[in-house]
Amino acid sequence: MSEQEAGGPGRRRWFRRRPSREAVRLAALALLAGAALNLAFAPVGWWPVAPLAVAAASALFSVAAGSPSMGRGGRATGGSAGRRGMVVGFWFGTGFCWVAFQFLRVFGPGAQEAVGVIESLYFIPFGWAMARVSRTRFAPLWQACLWVGEEFVRSRWPFGGFSWGRLAFSQPDSPFTPLAAVGGAPLVTFAVALTGTLLWRAVVVLRREQQAGREAGARFAAGRFSGVQWAAVLLVAALAAPMAGFAVPLRSPDAGTPLRIALIQGNVPRLGFGREEQQAAVLDNHVKETEALAADIRAGKAVKPDVVVWPENGSDMDPYTDPGVKDEIQRAVDAVGVPVLVGAVINANPEGTNVLNRLIVWTPGADGGMGATYDKTHLVPFGEYLPFRDILTKMIKRFNMIPRDFVPGHGRGDLTLGGVPVAAVICFEVAYDDVVRNAVNGGGQVLLVPSNNASYMGTGQTYQQLAIARLRAVEHGRWTLEAATSGVSAVIDPRGKVLARTGEYQARYLDMEVRRGTERTFADKVGAWPEYLFALAGLVAAIGLAGARTTLRRVRALIPGIRGRADTLPDAAPEENTVTSPERDAASLTAAAKGRTR
Repeated sequence: MSEQEAGGPGRRRWFRRRPSREAVRLAALALLAGAALNLAFAPVGWWPVAPLAVAAASALFSVAAGSPSMGRGGRATGGSAGRRGMVVGFWFGTGFCWVAFQFLRVFGPGAQEAVGVIESLYFIPFGWAMARVSRTRFAPLWQACLWVGEEFVRSRWPFGGFSWGRLAFSQPDSPFTPLAAVGGAPLVTFAVALTGTLLWRAVVVLRREQQAGREAGARFAAGRFSGVQWAAVLLVAALAAPMAGFAVPLRSPDAGTPLRIALIQGNVPRLGFGREEQQAAVLDNHVKETEALAADIRAGKAVKPDVVVWPENGSDMDPYTDPGVKDEIQRAVDAVGVPVLVGAVINANPEGTNVLNRLIVWTPGADGGMGATYDKTHLVPFGEYLPFRDILTKMIKRFNMIPRDFVPGHGRGDLTLGGVPVAAVICFEVAYDDVVRNAVNGGGQVLLVPSNNASYMGTGQTYQQLAIARLRAVEHGRWTLEAATSGVSAVIDPRGKVLARTGEYQARYLDMEVRRGTERTFADKVGAWPEYLFALAGLVAAIGLAGARTTLRRVRALIPGIRGRADTLPDAAPEENTVTSPERDAASLTAAAKGRTR
């Protein structure tokens, strides 16, 4: 057919670039696998879905890297494998992120879609690396490291990162959970990912055994293991990762000095109020619930706590500049008669265009009042502040509805409340390893998480945050208490078990005896080193090992008859271990002869 019949050279190039049916199927499967991963997270919480979704992703990356129909000459080259992996990674990330961040729809059209697209971009280099290492020795290990590496980058850049949706946060009550006390959330992510990648490798070995038949069986027998035996070893290794959690000793909930804490959930009215009226109503609700606790104490219906904790933004008005607000809070504190940790919004400048998200230690009595403070350090971009405000407000008029920006504080959340050292992190900060770790290592004996999730009621976001808090309780061996404005407030023991909690849209208090913890877990001592090592190992494998393997394969092509031991290992890619037919052997010899001639 002539170029004119085909529609001209431009038309021919267009058809050449059109994705194949297999590429479309691969993208669709990646989209579904990414979306399915969300079933492991709260509020659904089917934790086994996480390693299964990882196994599915590993399968898709392997197909992208080595499917004979994906490349012109059969197995994809290192460069083309990486490019196809990028496509698979993008669609997997899109499926995951668009569902994971659906709670952002409360901000109006475009918010969920924008964040979903931005977050899915992290999975493009992740897919490139996953496809490359899928053809190396010990691929399951390197791929598990790359899962940690992807979360490492996504949790830090840009604007301080967005760490929601880490694999570890889907495991608040699974066999993987105790591993958090050893290596923190990164070790849990690594173990979940390793289980998934090993499961897929076992499937690869079994399929290769079935396809290769007797000849492959004889080769494996000479190497001491048959394909079925290798698959059994891989399955045992996959199960060993979660089973290792049972060997981790966790802190007993009964150990430590007793401490009675009350959590105040005042609720936030959302209808029938302007901004100023709503701010006043929020403060009134928390004052009333604190006074209700005081009344129950006087009536003998409740035991007097040692301390009381208000949620983040329990007062949306500044008690430093508004005497009426200060007097109202002082009245509630005096009524209950114990120190109260109050969350308030504080003006950072006289104009009120910048504000601080602050926790204030407030004591009762004539000599009491406002004391030590902690200002939130890790802020939510586009939630608590607007990056590039001057530009974005001109492009998107809806951003003008955000009238002021929060500014970050400094230091760490180690406060003394009623004579007790506590670790305090504010809402979104609980998702960041270093913020929580620094507060605990600063001497905090109880972990407090004052939160304000009122905007996200009914979306499941507050239950996802509760799952993160549960993992933190295990990671740091601390009783953890989350006080939320509208829910969910909860009391969590050091093993991650929720002992009491409120519902959404409730005005209620929780009053419970907990225990003070002074011992640091191994995760607190090693800090971020496990995450650094896992991320670095994955990066080196993707760049170094995969590149070295490609170079070695090209050298072998020039020297027929030479085969390395890597070609007989069961953990290499299936195309590299499948017994070749006489026709393929002849083709290889012909290619090598041409190489020598050149």
